[in-house]
Amino acid sequence: MGQKLPNPIFVPAIEWRARRISDPVERLRFLRRSALLRLPRPSRIVRRAALPAAVFMAIVLLSTRNFSGVLAGGTVPSAVAARNVLDAVEEVPKVWQVEQNREYETFSNGLRIENRFQVSGKPRNYGRIDRHRPDAGFKDWRSDPVGIVYHTTESELAPFESAQNRKLKVLGLSLLEYVRAKQAYNFVIDRFGRVFRVVDVESTANHAGHSVWADSNWIYLNVNASFIGVSFEAQSAPGGGQLAVSPAQIHASRVLTQMLRDRYHIAASNCVTHAQVSVNPNNMRVGYHTDWAGNFPFAEMGLGENYSLALPSMYFFGFNYDPVFVTSTGARLWKGVVQAEQEIRQSALASGLPAAEYQKLLQQRYRKDLAALRSRSAGEENSYESN
Repeated sequence: MGQKLPNPIFVPAIEWRARRISDPVERLRFLRRSALLRLPRPSRIVRRAALPAAVFMAIVLLSTRNFSGVLAGGTVPSAVAARNVLDAVEEVPKVWQVEQNREYETFSNGLRIENRFQVSGKPRNYGRIDRHRPDAGFKDWRSDPVGIVYHTTESELAPFESAQNRKLKVLGLSLLEYVRAKQAYNFVIDRFGRVFRVVDVESTANHAGHSVWADSNWIYLNVNASFIGVSFEAQSAPGGGQLAVSPAQIHASRVLTQMLRDRYHIAASNCVTHAQVSVNPNNMRVGYHTDWAGNFPFAEMGLGENYSLALPSMYFFGFNYDPVFVTSTGARLWKGVVQAEQEIRQSALASGLPAAEYQKLLQQRYRKDLAALRSRSAGEENSYESN
């Protein structure tokens, strides 16, 4: 018998994946396994002509087919299931406050928060949308934070070395004064791994701008008031390249995340990056801001691989993406884009509409909800925009 060859429909996907395996032994094993891929029965084939090429390849590789059904309002059960799995990954350790004064606070897990830049802002107040009845609009107005959005400051940086110590401190001080004036984040983690409280958690920080996220029960629109903003003094590496932060910053973020999750009962799947939630209403595209688009250290934070979660902005509100967003992300966030596209297609199929027409209906839902939010906020939407 001759050598087995994979079906030609899978070849582009196989080549795409193989180029991303750095270890030559693992690459060879992958190619050998790929030779076993055969053409499915026609009734089970995902039609390639109906999908963009890059999305088709990712769908094959990531096995995002075979969604089992659609909940009321177009919610695919797999989206909820994926969040439930992530939320069960690790139990949040109990963290308590050890000491507090005007200058700093310390906690039982080693966290120390500097308070000398702390300010108060507008009290938190936000409405949520029932994800099982997404056309019902906002309800259940609340004031407790339900998630964390991780950012990078994208500010000027000096080389992280002892000869630059004075400049590192000057830049860090300047950044904190700027963030305080703009009330831009709730917390900033500087280059040395120090955690600074800026906007107190009871107040809304201007960190996420136009944004969308959803958990197993609720959809959140413009998450400044519903999510805590944590920013690293760093610049994002595009395309999921070299890690943008130091080990000291990672440790500080981990213990800060533990404290916030324990105190406010925050689910792991609601700990996300700015690139995951950011949207642009003007062109209906995701990724208006792309900080932490592909290389956030979720595992080091004690969290699951949140990049694999389908983007709610796409499957609830019909947002698209452009090539700039794709090149800004690594393969990790791309999984969430693929999942979202597949869920849109499945929901469109269940509704009996072409995908493009169904997506337009989702966009109309977003515009209606955004208008309702702006009306209630009495013109405060402009203050939500950051950097």
